[in-house]
Amino acid sequence: MKARQTKFEILRILAMMMIIAMHYMTKGMSIPKLSEDMGIVNHLWWLLYAACNVAVNVYVLISGYFMIDAKWNIGKVIRLVAEVLFYSWIVPLCLGAVGVVNLGSLDFTNILTILLPIEEEHYWFATSYVMLYLLSPILVAAVKNLEKKQLQTVIVALLIMFGGLKSINPYLIPWDKYGYDILWFICLFLVAGYIRVYGIGIYSNKKKSLVMYIAGVLVTWGICALCAVIVRATNNLEYYMDMTYAYNYVTVLWAAVSLFYVFIHIPEREYRCGKIINRIAACTFGVYLLHENVMIRGCWQTWLGIENANGQWWQIIHMILCVIVVFAIGVLVDLVRNGIFTAFIMLFGKGKNDR
Repeated sequence: MKARQTKFEILRILAMMMIIAMHYMTKGMSIPKLSEDMGIVNHLWWLLYAACNVAVNVYVLISGYFMIDAKWNIGKVIRLVAEVLFYSWIVPLCLGAVGVVNLGSLDFTNILTILLPIEEEHYWFATSYVMLYLLSPILVAAVKNLEKKQLQTVIVALLIMFGGLKSINPYLIPWDKYGYDILWFICLFLVAGYIRVYGIGIYSNKKKSLVMYIAGVLVTWGICALCAVIVRATNNLEYYMDMTYAYNYVTVLWAAVSLFYVFIHIPEREYRCGKIINRIAACTFGVYLLHENVMIRGCWQTWLGIENANGQWWQIIHMILCVIVVFAIGVLVDLVRNGIFTAFIMLFGKGKNDR
């Protein structure tokens, strides 16, 4: 098994912190739509949101980049599903045990969502991620066996179909899921595979990649801001204003690939805390599963007092602290979860060897 490249594990950690920051801003009701508040402060919040909005795409790009040369095994799928089930089942039980939630008040839909998290999309990202891993051998074969021009044609066609068309169309396309689905993850996987095998010439160095990332963020925010002006003046184009921040919007993908390339161009070296960084990065999926659990995703913002911070001059400091707290708690919980899983695996293995 190849050693983890710490620079990408740092990027994985950064991406998960960006995701938490986005959930702080939106689910904490910290930023109204630009069409509702055209003030400088709100523009700065949406600019920050645009900078963080690349996170999901980056996370999938990292996975696809390394899956190209990784050996596929069903055990990984089982472990992923087991991890999702652990958080979906255990978190409500723990919250019920301490009296935070009343499990007896859950309706059938809630119970089904908890019991069948993959099928019911308790976590949309986890559902798509598990499906992507199941499909990865086929996608890897496509990347490795198609000729370069064929692969380019397939990727361009898919990006136009699932990202390009919606990016220039001011009206809803029925099949568009805003990037919250397996189809977009397949596009990202193929892009990551192409980067791994062939690379993209325009991203020739770290400085150019960083400039491209900043430009992508500014263009995303700029288009949204322009649409907000039109919405206020005509009460039209509100759908398109919101779509500029969708994961499959062209400028969001542009910024995500650019940030990914910034880290590709960072020389790999020995980090003093490399083992710790890699261990923390391995917990990032658990951080997501904990703070986005159906029983928690709408509550932790209240628990951390985001409502009291909204509109205050020190709110950015509050957000940074909240992101660190949520991330740290998620890592600690996932370390415990991993310890439990490891113990079960050891017991299972021992029992198997004894027979």
